[in-house]
Amino acid sequence: MVRVFLPNAADVAVIDEHGRASNLRRIHDAGLFAGPPPTGSPRYVVRARYGEHVVEIEDPYRFPPVLSDLDLYLLGEGTHMRLYDKLGAHPLVLDAVEGVAFVVFAPNATRVSVVGDFNSWDGRRHAMRVRGERLLGNLRAGGPAR
Repeated sequence: MVRVFLPNAADVAVIDEHGRASNLRRIHDAGLFAGPPPTGSPRYVVRARYGEHVVEIEDPYRFPPVLSDLDLYLLGEGTHMRLYDKLGAHPLVLDAVEGVAFVVFAPNATRVSVVGDFNSWDGRRHAMRVRGERLLGNLRAGGPAR
């Protein structure tokens, strides 16, 4: 299932690596669309139409998280020796797609978003994933993650 939040999009489709398209159904008036990719493949791009303007974009949520379970464990223990390689912004290529991995440690944040001209500076469009709920609970309680 693919879910995308694209406010003001008239319609949205998912295009698989072979060029097959599948229209996503609008499930909320605010701009939430959902539906299966054409072949169930995890490799796809999103095509959105805004009036006469059509754009194709990568869905950042189709890629795996940058922090592994081991990274989260070591962070919780306070023993991660290369955390500087994980936190912050780092250029990378995933699945032949060039981009930037962006990871923050913000245990008291209610939401963190990546914004820029690529999403019209709209913080609703690229809210970051929450990882390490157990880790955060243990850190708030004053103990290491176990």
